[in-house]
Amino acid sequence: MKQEKYIVAAGAVCTDEYYTAEEWPEEGNKGLVKSAGKKVGGMIPNAACVFAGYGVKTYYYDVINDSPGSKKLIEDLQSYGLDTSPVLVDPTLPDTKCIIVLTPGERTILVVDAEKKALELTGERLELFRNAAYIYTTVYEMKRFQNPVVLARDLKSHGAQIVFDVEASNYTEEDKELFECADILFFNEYAIQKFRGEMDEEAYMRMLFSKGVKCVTVTLGKEGSKTYTPDENDRTKAVPFEAVDPTGAGDTFNSSFIRCLLEGMDIHQAAKFANMAASYSITRLGPKGGVRPVEEVESLMRRYMG
Repeated sequence: MKQEKYIVAAGAVCTDEYYTAEEWPEEGNKGLVKSAGKKVGGMIPNAACVFAGYGVKTYYYDVINDSPGSKKLIEDLQSYGLDTSPVLVDPTLPDTKCIIVLTPGERTILVVDAEKKALELTGERLELFRNAAYIYTTVYEMKRFQNPVVLARDLKSHGAQIVFDVEASNYTEEDKELFECADILFFNEYAIQKFRGEMDEEAYMRMLFSKGVKCVTVTLGKEGSKTYTPDENDRTKAVPFEAVDPTGAGDTFNSSFIRCLLEGMDIHQAAKFANMAASYSITRLGPKGGVRPVEEVESLMRRYMG
């Protein structure tokens, strides 16, 4: 019998190296950048920290090396309240990092692939995943496990809902079967264009629902979000704030939305809360600008959304 509802977040933690530039250079050209410091990042752990900030019990899973730098990354996540007990250590792995270049009004992220080996999820870790309310990850991270489609179906059969933050950059046609195992999908405005291709967006949603997907949200940056379910849709505007750093805004939106579903809210309430949280997250430098208590987001909603 399940006790406290909890979330398992599975994905790579890394060091985010920040740089600033006046513009992003054309391919083949040279660009001048200035160092702007380092932060602990990674899209999945960023979202996990937002979950924990809301008081949601959150377990974090990754495979890292045993370097002093990696230990500091884990200590940072623990400081946000994450339970890192599922983390595995593989001393053969390199350090992980992302290179983030901030240009006026936008940012570009370069992810350095850690080339982790496929792992079998067994024992206590398997039971932890099976009994979660939600597994928050990406298709790319899910493929790090052996037999990922079989694993995804097993987790779903035990009641865990699978949430994919959809990445367009590393998806292939071979991933389709795993992709369609999702219960909830989060696209940004660029990913949805790539995935639906020539198909009308609503027709694409109907196709996903026919495969068993329950909810799809498309985030639109400063324009807010669109959410689809088989029975209803939602369109919610974002709240305009001056952007300091948009890194992590999508992670904040996704985790805020899932937190609302975990609390039994409908998609309209979830979208409103998530848009407020994501909008305000960009006012801080660093990928964890969205980490704050529920009460603070609710106060911001009363002030800016009525």
